[in-house]
Amino acid sequence: VLLAVASVALPLVSERRNWQVWKRFRIKMFCEAFGVILLTIAVAIVLWEVPGLKYGWTSLFFGGSGNMLIKPITEGSHSTHISIRLLVPIFFIALAFVLPFLARSEERSFRKGYDEWGPIIKQSIKFGLVHCFVGVPLAAGIALIIPGFFYGYKYKRAFDRNTETLGYGRAEDEAVMVSTAYHTMYNMIVVALLLLVALTAV
Repeated sequence: VLLAVASVALPLVSERRNWQVWKRFRIKMFCEAFGVILLTIAVAIVLWEVPGLKYGWTSLFFGGSGNMLIKPITEGSHSTHISIRLLVPIFFIALAFVLPFLARSEERSFRKGYDEWGPIIKQSIKFGLVHCFVGVPLAAGIALIIPGFFYGYKYKRAFDRNTETLGYGRAEDEAVMVSTAYHTMYNMIVVALLLLVALTAV
């Protein structure tokens, strides 16, 4: 848990452009992101019943699958040591501050330069399945293609809208910021739900 808290501390201190993302938050963006979360969860639940899809590589070692970056924290919420349990909500609060930094990194990798539907679909599939590398089950990885496509759609829409007025390079940067804002909003809602679970455990 201490290592997890430390891992988010450095970006929290060094990253200054988070406010540029937070300033873009709107009620409509929250509603859209929340709707995508519900759809993603629903698809994951359906896929969970498909034989073999409820397993990830962590199932081979731990008897269950889950995000290995978050699993130690969620398990820490059940620790018998109160100091460990108190660090769990602190981690999630700190994580919320670096979500724009993390989301922008992913958006640059999976969205920037992909403004046609074919590449957008391919990148969305990659985006979802790459989460399996951190241990999420296949059902969740496939379901995460949905938010990946959602971010790709927002990227393309912003890029097409600004290409003529801003030029190709600046339109790309603006589109990345738009998709990053939606990605961050999505992640903040998820973190808020996880934080709520952690607080009830404390």
